[in-house]
Amino acid sequence: MYKSRPVILLLLIAVLVVLGGAALAQDDIMAGKGGRLVVADANSNTSFDPFVSSWHSWPHYAIYPTLFSRALDMSYVGYLADSWEVSEDSKSLTINLIDYASFSDGSPIDAEALKWNLEKYADPESTASTGRALITLLDNIEVHDDYSFTMHMNSPHAPLFFVLAGLEIVSPTAYEAIGPDDFGTNPVGGGPFILKELVTDNYALFERNPDFTWAPPELYDHPGPVFLDELQILFIGEEQTVLAALETGEISLAGIPTQNLADAEANPDIDVHVAKLSQIRYVGFNTSKDPWTNPDLRKAFAYATDRQEFVTLAWDDLADPLYQPLPPTIWGHNPELNAIAPSFDPEKAGAMLDELGYVDVNGDGLREDPDGNEWVVPLATASPDEWLRQAEVLEAQWRAVGIPLQIDVLEFSALVDLTTTGEHDLFLLLYGYQDPSILTYFFDPERKGGSNRAWFSTDELTELLVAADSQLDPELRYEAVTAVSKYIIEASPWVYLAVPPALTGVRAELMGWRIHPDTSFLYWNAYFEVE
Repeated sequence: MYKSRPVILLLLIAVLVVLGGAALAQDDIMAGKGGRLVVADANSNTSFDPFVSSWHSWPHYAIYPTLFSRALDMSYVGYLADSWEVSEDSKSLTINLIDYASFSDGSPIDAEALKWNLEKYADPESTASTGRALITLLDNIEVHDDYSFTMHMNSPHAPLFFVLAGLEIVSPTAYEAIGPDDFGTNPVGGGPFILKELVTDNYALFERNPDFTWAPPELYDHPGPVFLDELQILFIGEEQTVLAALETGEISLAGIPTQNLADAEANPDIDVHVAKLSQIRYVGFNTSKDPWTNPDLRKAFAYATDRQEFVTLAWDDLADPLYQPLPPTIWGHNPELNAIAPSFDPEKAGAMLDELGYVDVNGDGLREDPDGNEWVVPLATASPDEWLRQAEVLEAQWRAVGIPLQIDVLEFSALVDLTTTGEHDLFLLLYGYQDPSILTYFFDPERKGGSNRAWFSTDELTELLVAADSQLDPELRYEAVTAVSKYIIEASPWVYLAVPPALTGVRAELMGWRIHPDTSFLYWNAYFEVE
């Protein structure tokens, strides 16, 4: 018994030497790296509670981890998941978690924590816009041990990994202690950053999570902690203000307005990255509200829209016109559908409006409603310059066929919230995604009051969506997605406008960053040189 003590002592010494060496190595890696990354993003001025917010952006991705991520080749890799196995019938997914991750409140990110999160996303009473597929998909979760569990599904689901890669995982302990009313301003996750300060309608400041060491190795050479000391998100969106701040170094990266691209590329202090976004701009109609229940009226607006002129005036021809709900940058886009989609034909738009009773009664060039009363078409849009410019192009085009547009300018979060009320009319918005299941996100009847902003659904469309999301064979799924897109084109709950460019300007002194193929900014290994 006593003879074992020297052995134990030697083992302890060896362990301490190893740990000490690791600490020194970590210090060497972190030495000379740090600083504050400052980003301008008005869209991030929203709740940081992923179960509440209908918009997910920089803050959510900084605070919370997910089960999976997408590698640079767009394949799915583990983040919190260490290994996984899909059952032969594709209705069960067993996940083994990494066993060293923790939330910033110290509680473990274990199987019970994941069960709690996934069941909360799957709760029909949840207002979360992400993960709503789990409401009908998830049957139950079986926990095997501390770090292993199985998701049992009611049916196969083609975009399952895509869904799980987008679900932010919160601390159940903190959520239950803080409560849903306050968690949005006091979030607790297990991501690379921790919220340090939140000034409403102004900015959010995050500090490095010193315990974060589980960044996916397929994306990051250094697993963590991140090199940056802080991340600050300014809730500003006025383009020229943001650009001026980028030029002076007050912010670290920003989108470049198309009209300023040449100047930015000539600036030695700014590195510019140009790509096409997996994103679209569109006008949506509240199809639950008269007169927008009429598909012919909605189509008239589509025929009145000159997409080519739209991308010329709004993006200096750096965007691509769009005529269907999926852009070419998202798998499932079928270029053959452009032939059946409404394209610019002002004479046809005018004839359709005439037939519906929207005619110019008093000769002022603007149409009245079918009862002869003044017709006002409210279009809700966000306040930044980019959005106002787009709305003004639409106003001019639609006015040319007698449509009297009224532009209502809102803060971005207020605009998104408005679409959940069912009281809106038209709205100008965007979406960004990498999977055709985005169409379920927007047109599932269960998502009205959430992400189904057009409040549009039919039994036939729901069946088509389920078929597309349940088909695992790529060729058959492509056919099913085409059927969904074709139906949506014919129903016209949206007017599809453009696929915008991603013009990102980054301060030259920021090192170690890169742009993911999905155009997201990978900054966890980024840093400024510091003393």
